[in-house]
Amino acid sequence: MSDISTLQEKINLRTFSFILLNSVTFGLYSNIWLYKTSNAVEEVTHVKVMSPTFLIGYLALVGVGGILINVAGKFAPVVLLIWNALVWLVAALWCFRVRNALRRYTLTEHNFAPRINRVVSVLFTFYHVNYCINSLAREKQKHREKNN
Repeated sequence: MSDISTLQEKINLRTFSFILLNSVTFGLYSNIWLYKTSNAVEEVTHVKVMSPTFLIGYLALVGVGGILINVAGKFAPVVLLIWNALVWLVAALWCFRVRNALRRYTLTEHNFAPRINRVVSVLFTFYHVNYCINSLAREKQKHREKNN
């Protein structure tokens, strides 16, 4: 059985720092974090979270936004709204896959299920996943105290 904090140690990023890095880099850091976190989650949980095709598709989708601003013309607000919704949906899909991997891992390896709220995952996507990974040890401790 692996230590519950292994995943947190591999990613090694507090949620507030993640928000700051993402703000300073205008959202580019989240793409690096996505790749790094996917690899760490897959390595620790042994559950496939993201295929290389998914990553390439997501990055291409994110990159298309810059082109859409210049090409869309008078339809730019509508096109950008649809594009933003699509990027957000893909990010939410990834978050749910990580959520399922974390729940499966904690149930099989550590005999508890962390509380990962679906609504908060949809609203705060990457930030909530990072927070949940960082709070796994706390969640396990709460579960242990509750059952003793």
